[in-house]
Amino acid sequence: MSAFHEPTWRKAGIFEAVVASTLKICKDSDLVLGIAEKWCPDTKTFVFPWGEATITLEDVMLLLGFSVLGSPVFARGLDMGEVQGTKAKA
Repeated sequence: MSAFHEPTWRKAGIFEAVVASTLKICKDSDLVLGIAEKWCPDTKTFVFPWGEATITLEDVMLLLGFSVLGSPVFARGLDMGEVQGTKAKA
């Protein structure tokens, strides 16, 4: 499927996101639980002995290779007006 759709996905700028979303990642429960213990819901950060840390758009761009520039990508049938309406209700 990737070979057939790759040119379209590349033209849309989402090829790397699609490939990353279909990558099989082995679950490491100990690692997930260890990181979850460091999460602070009040500040939305991870609290380590050396200080607080959070995930930024720059991290997403550099580590995952996703573009953080340009227009947002929405699910089919969802437009910007619907998203803004959802935000207003929250």
